[in-house]
Amino acid sequence: MTYSPEAIAQLEHSKEFARLHQKFHQFNPLKVLRVDQFEIRHSNVLAWLLDPNENHQLGSFFVKKLLSRLVTRTENEDKLEGFDFLSYLYASFSDAEVNREVKTETNRYIDLLVVVPSQRLVFVIENKFHAGESHGQLEDYLTYARSYFGEYTIIPIFLTLTSDSPSYPDYWIVDYHDVLEIITLHLELHRDAISDNVYEFLMYYTAILQEELVQDEEAIQLALDVYQVNQAAIDVLYLSQHHVYRKQPRYHQLFQQVDGFTNSHQEALKRIYEKKKQTIDYIFKMGSNVLREAFLSFVQIEKIPQESYKAHVQAPSFILPEWVDFVETIGEPEQGYWLGHGLIIWFERTWDERLKVNIEVGPIPFEERLKLLTALEFQGISFRTSAKLEGKKYTKIHTQTTEVLDWANKQEILEGMERLYHDPDINSTFKKIALAVETMEKEADEQIESVGSDAYSVAGKISRGAFLKFVESHGILEDHYRIQARNAAFLIPTFRELESTYGVAREKWWWHNSTFTFWFERLKDDRLKLILELGPLQPEYRLAITERLETLGISFSKQSKQPTARYTRIFSKSKVVTNWDEEEVIYEEMERLFSDPKNQDILNKIETLKNPMQSENH
Repeated sequence: MTYSPEAIAQLEHSKEFARLHQKFHQFNPLKVLRVDQFEIRHSNVLAWLLDPNENHQLGSFFVKKLLSRLVTRTENEDKLEGFDFLSYLYASFSDAEVNREVKTETNRYIDLLVVVPSQRLVFVIENKFHAGESHGQLEDYLTYARSYFGEYTIIPIFLTLTSDSPSYPDYWIVDYHDVLEIITLHLELHRDAISDNVYEFLMYYTAILQEELVQDEEAIQLALDVYQVNQAAIDVLYLSQHHVYRKQPRYHQLFQQVDGFTNSHQEALKRIYEKKKQTIDYIFKMGSNVLREAFLSFVQIEKIPQESYKAHVQAPSFILPEWVDFVETIGEPEQGYWLGHGLIIWFERTWDERLKVNIEVGPIPFEERLKLLTALEFQGISFRTSAKLEGKKYTKIHTQTTEVLDWANKQEILEGMERLYHDPDINSTFKKIALAVETMEKEADEQIESVGSDAYSVAGKISRGAFLKFVESHGILEDHYRIQARNAAFLIPTFRELESTYGVAREKWWWHNSTFTFWFERLKDDRLKLILELGPLQPEYRLAITERLETLGISFSKQSKQPTARYTRIFSKSKVVTNWDEEEVIYEEMERLFSDPKNQDILNKIETLKNPMQSENH
């Protein structure tokens, strides 16, 4: 994209840019002092909070809450054996000594070293607010602590913005979300006992943490809108001040243009950038985020519907569309959990520059959560046994990484996402999830039987031979069915006959544009699913059908009766197929799904639509 000076003027007149700039420039004295920009200054604040004898009036509140948070984090469960947390619960930490920048034998500096002599306890805290980890530093810090405090209990802590995993496994994990939560809790509980100046300071500090940690959806959307319209101006303002990007091929042409500017032009760009640095930085970071852009291409390729994904900048997430069917069985999670579903998949960039995919069971009701985790265990998915305790909310059941050499290359990240999504291991997990949920539905009070992993296969095409046998057995004419890669659709004569009364679809729908349609679908988790759907008829005819079927006991949502409604699913049921190579097995499952009593009852009621008087007098 070619830059012109007029692009800067257009940016200056952008209402969205002005609104975003105003958001970032509310008064905060800590920003004036640039506390938010430097890791060392966050360490200073932490040292102040951790010292029970400081003038913050928290006493030991912060250090005790930090200790309890360490114990309750799922990532630290493997470190709890032999650790007597209860002995510290009501102990005094009044003699805690907080040391900053402690020099080790190898001339490295520990960010924070907290010694509690009365409890013979030492915290070694490595604070990574934005910076990355240096090779060998964590091991060095722990070696130093052990040499000087050999008889103490040593708790090494890796503190980051977003729970990054440390390279050295002995470290406990905690993040700034926890810090924010502890401070906020203290402000809520003890407002009356806190002096006004301390309260104001902590409020300003939490505002900085919230800006870093809490995704402001309005700010993100403003940034995306501004970048889409003003990409040339944002790119040249940001990149002209960040020459490290010269190494990236996609910016080669832009830097050639920047190098051709006069000195006065370059100086003018610098002044504009410095005046609105934070806003420009944020827009560039959000708008040009390659992980998000790669994810948007990923969901388009994989045909994941918009309601089933969220293109978050740092952790884009999605669910398999077929998981929506699981809600009745596994329940709904606590409000605010990801996409509002009890299972979630997300991509992230790891601390060691790899692309990672995660699958997690979220905070669904305990009874259903316990059943699901137990069923997953029987399917061969392993996790910590403590995940099944009441009160636990989040359990990762699959993680996998792949290498990404160039994080500025959207295509390379997209290829990494595709590799992870189509890997046999994750497809095996998808299938195990489906089997576990199916077991919950069918065998709630019976022992769950495991299925051998060698039965799993990567999701592929639907069985053509099985479907042809199905349509032949039901006398379905050749022009009444179509077979595609992963689905096979068909009509029964009633659907065509209804066209004389209710017309055909008002827009292109399958190949037939009829009133209703059936289709079998092979899902990614290797379930075979049968679906019956009402199509996009003219609004008055759709409404007539839904109202008449409602009188017969078939329920419809309010949305289904809106004039804009297009597709309404009336019946769906699925069954896991453990071996898609067995044509006869798949055919039998098709017959079972189609013969399901609920499906046949619905078909009988649809049959009455051919005679409006009959349906009205039913």
